[in-house]
Amino acid sequence: MSQNCGRFAYLCLFLFIIKFVAAKYENYAVASGELAVLADGDAYSMRFGNTEFIIWHNKMLTWHGAYNFCENQNSSLVVLNSREKVIQLQMFMVKQNFVQAEINDANKPYIYWIGGNDLKERNKWMWVPINTEFTYTHWLAGEPTRSVDQRCVAMGDRSLGRWSNSPCSKKLYFICERTHKSIRQRNEL
Repeated sequence: MSQNCGRFAYLCLFLFIIKFVAAKYENYAVASGELAVLADGDAYSMRFGNTEFIIWHNKMLTWHGAYNFCENQNSSLVVLNSREKVIQLQMFMVKQNFVQAEINDANKPYIYWIGGNDLKERNKWMWVPINTEFTYTHWLAGEPTRSVDQRCVAMGDRSLGRWSNSPCSKKLYFICERTHKSIRQRNEL
């Protein structure tokens, strides 16, 4: 709340409450570059242009569990198929200490599932939500490994936003994305 409210303190408080409620329940209305807290603090939402990233930093699921969870939320596991998209997401995560916390806190590594795997064909990495092969990659040095059981893609492991392949059954945090819709469009669903 602004310190400059003076005699309009009640109006400022009212506007603050409206902004909080709008961000929590109408997260499609969040302006580009603005942060919204969702699901009682289990997730943060950030929109860049027409894409909304939803970082689930307090919920851990398997890759398939995360995929299904995102789908049930009218979103998909994030597809990082361009350098620009990776940079946008990394900048946001660094600003919120979602990646740096991994370096400082060994008890809570911030590693996130993203929408890629090679489950259909070994070593043919696909963005499952859009059914396309990787054309842009951001692998950690030495990744992807040729391990038989590491078939799903995670980011944030040991290096800022770099990708690694991990066992799909491992429970990790995850990132969903969806296309920004107006409140009117959302209410028509």
